[in-house]
Amino acid sequence: MTDHAWAGDPMIHTPIRVTVIGGYLGAGKTTLVNHVLRSADERIAVIVNDFGDVNIDAELIESTDGGTISLTNGCICCSVVDGFTVALDTIRASSPRPERLVIEASGVAIPAQVAAYAFGPGLELDGVVTVVDAETIRRNARSEYVGDVIAQQNTATDLVVLNKVDLVDHGAMASLMAWLTEVTDAPLIPARDGRVDLSVLLGLDAADRTSATTMPTATSFASWTERWLEPIDRTSFEQQIAALPDAVVRAKGVVRFTDDPLTESIVQVVGRRVSITAGGRWTRERSELVVISLDPDGDAKTPG
Repeated sequence: MTDHAWAGDPMIHTPIRVTVIGGYLGAGKTTLVNHVLRSADERIAVIVNDFGDVNIDAELIESTDGGTISLTNGCICCSVVDGFTVALDTIRASSPRPERLVIEASGVAIPAQVAAYAFGPGLELDGVVTVVDAETIRRNARSEYVGDVIAQQNTATDLVVLNKVDLVDHGAMASLMAWLTEVTDAPLIPARDGRVDLSVLLGLDAADRTSATTMPTATSFASWTERWLEPIDRTSFEQQIAALPDAVVRAKGVVRFTDDPLTESIVQVVGRRVSITAGGRWTRERSELVVISLDPDGDAKTPG
């Protein structure tokens, strides 16, 4: 769709409000997006710009068509397989037209810079939200490989959602909150499982923010997907996960195990933390695990 065609839209005077949700790998961005989709009373479009597949909760999905997912509550979700411009054009052309666009930024992107897309025709920036993992944020911030990314994600933001506070004890939580107030001026909202009051999360009114479209970072990442057509042995799989090199910062996927072949097993790996939980009934053609690693062939250094 061209800008000329979009300018003819009679709804041009009612811009779509844009909320950008960012944060490092495994912080809980998709969990927060799913919470927004379940809880919002307005029509929402979502663009997911992350490694791996769009991961909208199954009970929200009504139908899929290529890179677009129609949700049961009238919302839609688009991936950026063909680029942001195509995804934005899809959303602008959708009927009924969404009232809000939520962009889930890549875990290694700077969300304030992704917000540059909110200055396109028919859009208006509402706010930039950064999700951080209460258990791992300080350790990641000290990393020589990803520390700069973490710092940039938390510096230019309108709200910080401090997720997974249930994994941190009271004393550590007080110390963490004190540390965060030194690294960001944004309000801090503690959360479990991405559950945040939408009256706090939305309506930040940050439309005067100025952003660049580039996303410079000294760290490069690589992503690949492991696939299995047949059910796999759970013990062997767990051993393989435990033996992943230190360069692997994130893995996520849905796996079918031989000891429970009728059930989806949801795998989440964040650093050394591994979670394997039961999902819904198995209906997929194959198991898939997306692995994200520091890229020794790019700008990133190889962990020593």
